[in-house]
Amino acid sequence: MWRLDIPQSRDRYFVKTAPSGRVAVAADMDARSFTFFNLRGDQNGWSDARGLDLIWWAWLSDSSGLVAAMRATVDGRSTTQLVVFGYQRGFLTVLGEDPVGPDDPRLSPDGRWLAFSTKCCPWRIVASRLDGSDGRVLVTGALPISLLGWDADSRVMYSDSRQIHWVGLDATTPTRAIDLGLPQGVNAVGARILEQSPDRAGAFIGIFADRTFPGAGSNNYGIRRLVGDRLYEVTSLGHIVGWLNDREFVESQRPPVATDIVTGSRRSLGVSDDQQEPNALSGRILLAQGNRTEMSVLRLGLDDHYRSLNVPGNLGCCPAPIGDGLFRFLGMDGWLYVLDGEVAATP
Repeated sequence: MWRLDIPQSRDRYFVKTAPSGRVAVAADMDARSFTFFNLRGDQNGWSDARGLDLIWWAWLSDSSGLVAAMRATVDGRSTTQLVVFGYQRGFLTVLGEDPVGPDDPRLSPDGRWLAFSTKCCPWRIVASRLDGSDGRVLVTGALPISLLGWDADSRVMYSDSRQIHWVGLDATTPTRAIDLGLPQGVNAVGARILEQSPDRAGAFIGIFADRTFPGAGSNNYGIRRLVGDRLYEVTSLGHIVGWLNDREFVESQRPPVATDIVTGSRRSLGVSDDQQEPNALSGRILLAQGNRTEMSVLRLGLDDHYRSLNVPGNLGCCPAPIGDGLFRFLGMDGWLYVLDGEVAATP
């Protein structure tokens, strides 16, 4: 385990690692700046945010830069703009705007388009090129709609109160729609993709409804498995700790098994240890963390039991897998640490 030479998080100075785990941004709220670092601590870029009234910001899902919403005045009217900037995205690029505020940004499979939604009135789904050269309104409606994401064919998926729809970037009539499977008189009030397979062949979708429906809990919330143009009820779904391949994932259960999101079938991973519950998967390494000092790892395909580790007691919860058997932790002291699971799991 080693500490990264990236600035320490502290009050009004936040370090946030990109989804890839290979780059991080340090946001200085007082200097209004964003500085980008690789995991060696080298500075890879800097963005000046002075004068920008940012509401929220986040990494793009491909780790190429930041997406943010900011308050602005355009032609004398107040609005909220959706922008991308920083790291590989360069200077500020405006992708769209809406008085209420653009939300739910979703990156296309090829990384060239960003879809986002605006809420009332009307409700819209818009797709813009990340370089700002093109923007298209794909869907407009008087009633609430939820942007879900993209499928493998770069079509945007969204839902209304009764159906899931697909629409292409040419904004033509949706190529297809399927029923949410809700009983008569029950309507969805919101939906979102909880997990999607790397090849986008399947996804788990969470649905909030205005009243209970089969498979839903007391809060009128239920989960469905989407494969192609069919929805299936889900009997149970725990936390997905990682994907083994394009279709199989590992759940946080004891002992761990591999589940195919398309077929729903399960297979053993050859692990007989039922005392540990995995938290994260990086490469072939499963990691289970009990608390700050209790941690175990195993190598899928080689080990049938976890191996306990001696670790310092300053590591926070929730290890973040960054590939190749590596896991990133945010320490209680504000520094970032990396654990090499391959080395740790080797007897």
